[in-house]
Amino acid sequence: MIDIQDVWYLAGGRPILCDIRLKIGRGEFVFVVGPSGAGKSTLLNLVHMAILPTRGRIRVADFDSSGIKPKDIPFLRRKVGMVFQDFKLLEDRDVYENVAFALWATGVPGRKIKKRVFQVLADVGLSHKRYTPIPELSGGEKQRVAMARALANEPFILLADEPTGNLDQESSRELMTLLGRIHRRGTAILMATHKEYEIDRKDARLIRLLEGKILP
Repeated sequence: MIDIQDVWYLAGGRPILCDIRLKIGRGEFVFVVGPSGAGKSTLLNLVHMAILPTRGRIRVADFDSSGIKPKDIPFLRRKVGMVFQDFKLLEDRDVYENVAFALWATGVPGRKIKKRVFQVLADVGLSHKRYTPIPELSGGEKQRVAMARALANEPFILLADEPTGNLDQESSRELMTLLGRIHRRGTAILMATHKEYEIDRKDARLIRLLEGKILP
């Protein structure tokens, strides 16, 4: 499903990732751990093709970083959802509009958007908040909106970049429980975190990054 081959990524002449090789199969739960600056976020952004490798190639299903065109990116994003530590929500819109925007941006017909938004908000336990302005939500609720937005297009993999980084302990536990439910439904998850104490899943694979390299 995801095949990362000999990937390097350089920024400002400095290697952020060095000779990364990694395969992620359908339905896997993979944690990427490492200190700040290890390259965790860069790795996820490469899979999302928000950035492209300086060297090597990344294959995500039928998409290949060596030849992908800008017009193909929305189709990739239908298959690869992403959740960020800082939520990246539209603060001037309500919960419904944030999730609907993700569908509209990837070309989903308008007649299908309302049904899907209601469905995915129910999945993350936010049906009762659908018309609530984003600034009125707690941190945990905002992250669940971000999760709903990432899941709206029914991706086969969810990328989660330090999703509990700005949450309190209780909200973090709730989010990890939600991720577990999503995984049990068959969605693969690639999660970057520095909180190794959160990793208690026996069905997960652990990858350690240090200074841009995967440790053996």
